[in-house]
Amino acid sequence: MSRSSIRALAVVAFAATVSAAAASVGAGAGAEPPPIVAVAETLRHADPELEALLPTSLGGVALTIESQAGPDLATSSGPFDTFLSGLGRTRADFTLASAYAMGGGLKAEVGAWRVKGAETAALLPAFKAVMQASSTTPLTFAEETIAGRPVTRIGDPGQLTRGPLYVIVRGDMLLFVQTPDPALAEEALAKLPE
Repeated sequence: MSRSSIRALAVVAFAATVSAAAASVGAGAGAEPPPIVAVAETLRHADPELEALLPTSLGGVALTIESQAGPDLATSSGPFDTFLSGLGRTRADFTLASAYAMGGGLKAEVGAWRVKGAETAALLPAFKAVMQASSTTPLTFAEETIAGRPVTRIGDPGQLTRGPLYVIVRGDMLLFVQTPDPALAEEALAKLPE
């Protein structure tokens, strides 16, 4: 991951990108998804409280942690904006944070999306919808227990370019890990707050 891009979850991830911070979805195995969110070349720290929820290391590798406010996102995305409007919110209510290995040497990213004032029960269904809307591949959604906690897994192997996306809802936040490595997923999820 370069300094010029925070992705998530997908993460969005987006998921998954979701490079770590924002959501993005591949068009199938091996395809590099277009980022839903792009950022400036310098590290940003718009939401230090959100950043503090993310691990500082994973797999023995130190992570770079950044955050950005919704109004500062450099690109637009129809599914992302639909996600926010469906929750009755705008980019002014949104921040994201991501933790990733500078230089891309680690096949995992960790991220968090905060939608201030969003109903907890509405976040995950809306996130699933934006993930599917961003993908040209039908995605698998499964409830699992990893690191002793319930998580929602989005994507089977080959459905998301950077591996499955594991999502936890916490208040007005979505915490997520994206990796094809089950051991890294378990370590990262264990490091996220309850």
